[in-house]
Formats: sequence, structure tokens, C-alpha cells
Amino acid sequence: MTKGAQLTIGATLIFALLSWYGYTNLESGSTFQYFQTLDEFMAQSAGDESLVGRSLRVHGYVAPGTIDRNLDAKHVKFEVQNDPPHGSPGAAEQTLSILYQSLETPDLFQDAAEVVVEGQLAMNSGEMVFVADNVLAKCPSKFEANAEVEDGASTRL
Repeated sequence: MTKGAQLTIGATLIFALLSWYGYTNLESGSTFQYFQTLDEFMAQSAGDESLVGRSLRVHGYVAPGTIDRNLDAKHVKFEVQNDPPHGSPGAAEQTLSILYQSLETPDLFQDAAEVVVEGQLAMNSGEMVFVADNVLAKCPSKFEANAEVEDGASTRL
């Protein structure tokens, strides 16, 4: 077999494998899936039954005081809001109920934590519930802005 034929067979095989890999990953939607903010998700899902059962990712902040760990049923229920709780005083305008089917939450999972939830939308007693397969908690920034001192000068933290 000539060198040209070997290169052609090798290139064709590599192309076929890469095409197969790309097709299977794009088909399932799991590799190239970005998250939506809660406001974007709520605007899209309002009255839309086609989202039920589809794989989705939603970004938000854990609403304070909503984390409920049920040890007997082995799940965690909580609510997600769009804006950080410490940035806007008062109750959140709109929240999404999350049912996470595990007790093993990330270490950073707590009230007001920034999270991305992955799962499917489900209807439970006429209420929209997001059944999460995975909860990702974002690490808070370790850096803060310069603090202002009484005389107007700034100091570094």
C-alpha cells in the first residue's frame, strides 16, 4: 500500500471518529449547554409545556431560609431567586422551587449562595418544580473593593 493511500485511510478514519463524537455530544445537548438566568428561564417557561422533561440549567441565588433537608426522603428542597439576597433588601419577586434528589450538596451550598442547577422541569400538583440532578455552587470572590476610611483615604485589604 502506498503512503498516499495510508494517509487517506488514516485521515478518513480520524474524520469519521470526530464526526461521530461531535454528533453524539451535540445530539444529547449535554456538552454545549449553557445556563439561563432565572428571569430568562421564567420568561421562556411561562405557560410552555414543551420544557417539561427537557434537560435544563438555571442560574440563581438560594433564597434565604428556604433550604429544607428531608433526611427520610433523602432530598433537599430550596428556592432560587434571580438577584443576590444581600444586594436587594426584602423578599424576592419571583422564585423557582428546586427539588434536589440527594442529600450530598456542595460544601458552599448555603443561604444566598450563587448556584447553577441542572435537571428537568416537572409539574407537581399544578406547581412548576425543577427536579435537579446536579447542583453547582459558585465560589464567592476572595477579593473585595478598597474600604473607605473616615478621612477619605483608602486602604487595601
